[in-house]
Amino acid sequence: MNEEQRAENASRILNDPMVAEAFELLRKEFLIGWENSSTHDAETRETLWLGLKILSRLQSHFESIISTGQLAKAQRDSNILF
Repeated sequence: MNEEQRAENASRILNDPMVAEAFELLRKEFLIGWENSSTHDAETRETLWLGLKILSRLQSHFESIISTGQLAKAQRDSNILF
């Protein structure tokens, strides 16, 4: 699979309404759990924080694949012109 195909797949995943809903729901659940955790429950807060970071990293990974694919397409298109 080339970079442009990977970008198309990543874009399709991120733009899927069910995936977008899952990202938003998980983010809200992590934040609510974090806000409602006891001041003495550091382990729960750290677990929820880790969940937020993993969720963010997953989204960033897909966005990076999309950007790389866009750059590959732009480079391919510029090579066609010359």
